[in-house]
Amino acid sequence: MKTRLRGGGAKSPGECLFICGVLFVLGILLGIPERVGALTLGQSIDLALGNNPSRKTSRLQEKLARSQKIAAWGSYLPSLAVSETYINTNNPLTAFGILLNEGIVSQSTLSNINNLDNPSYTQTFGFAATVSETIFDGGRRFYGARAAAGAETRSRDLSRWKKETLIFDVTRAYLGILLADRRVRVVAEELGAADADEKTAREQWKRGGLLRSDYLRAKVHATRLGVELLKARRDARLSRLELSRLLGRTVLPGESLEPPVRLFDASITLLSELSRKGEAALVDQALRQRPDYQAVTQEVEVRDRQVHQALSGFLPQVTAQGIYNEYNEGLSAWGKQSYTALGQVSWNLLNGLGDMEGRQQAKLRLRMALYRKEDLTRRLRYEVSRSLTTALVAREALTADRQAVLQAREALHIVRARYKVGLVDVVRLLRSEARYHDVRLQELADRYRLEESLSNLLWVTGGLHRNLPIFD
Repeated sequence: MKTRLRGGGAKSPGECLFICGVLFVLGILLGIPERVGALTLGQSIDLALGNNPSRKTSRLQEKLARSQKIAAWGSYLPSLAVSETYINTNNPLTAFGILLNEGIVSQSTLSNINNLDNPSYTQTFGFAATVSETIFDGGRRFYGARAAAGAETRSRDLSRWKKETLIFDVTRAYLGILLADRRVRVVAEELGAADADEKTAREQWKRGGLLRSDYLRAKVHATRLGVELLKARRDARLSRLELSRLLGRTVLPGESLEPPVRLFDASITLLSELSRKGEAALVDQALRQRPDYQAVTQEVEVRDRQVHQALSGFLPQVTAQGIYNEYNEGLSAWGKQSYTALGQVSWNLLNGLGDMEGRQQAKLRLRMALYRKEDLTRRLRYEVSRSLTTALVAREALTADRQAVLQAREALHIVRARYKVGLVDVVRLLRSEARYHDVRLQELADRYRLEESLSNLLWVTGGLHRNLPIFD
């Protein structure tokens, strides 16, 4: 016996599947949002590496540099050119040359001056194949090809540096959202307590049990927290916009982010390991591993090769050429064939000071590259020192903040209990709440600063990679 439901009988499995399918399609058409899990830091980095326009540009620049290197080394190959020409003319000199090329000049042609001076229209089809090779060019091709190879290496290093920079920017923006969201929750919680205190103070003031200045103090405290909540929400929105720019997709206001627990847990351990190495060792590590430093070193080598390349304009060049020609009145048969071999030595003694100024410009570019390398070396030392010091200070500050939060929470609990029984006034309560509010926000800021400074330290030393366990 089947159980009957109100409004119809029991549904068969086929009907249930049909109804589920219709509801799914309607959900898509109506734009019902799909519930998804929280966005993790590792997923954010993967999205940025795949969608960020700047990252895509660096990859294309890397491919362009490789193509330029292949073209530079390809200049060592000989050049081959073929052509087919058609000529129809009654010019005496050209027409006689055509007859000579076709091999049909007869004695009658030479004996008849009128035919030589006033030839009829003469046509020819000429095929030519030319092979050319530069034997010696003063090193222009050699140093140009080596410079192109160095430019490819430099482009690859810059692409790696942009990738590591993108990972750091995503990490910082991700942590910024978490900090902003935590700040919003903390301020909203404190605002709720402040509103309740302000309401209680107003009632006491109306009954005459509290001074008007004390009531106004509670009101100002609640108003200040309200303004601070607006600022916190603004920071949370801007942080999401920043992460959206890096990821190449929109991070929705209600989309949750999963706190990187492994990053925070590993911060203390990694920081201890890095600090034990010492600042000098970290600087040496950065000089060896940072892609941007390797890129500027490679740029110095490229500029040096370009200086040698510019010297080739002062040296002679040796070229060789082989030419095959065939001329015929039509295209249906083979014509007369000829072969030509040419060898040439040329020396450009003066070209309007172009070679001299070109070499001078190459030297100036080399000097500029050396200055950039020196500046980056000094800046690198400063960045490593600043990042290490900031991370160590943030670690100690977070330890002190945790103790301060515990003390402020216990003090607030005691003051609230005394306030309820009338042992302390509202001024004392407001001060305890403000103290607890400030130390909680300071703890959040220092925790973010510790995570961000550790990521920054890994970045400036060239050790920030996607495959680090802290991003899993």
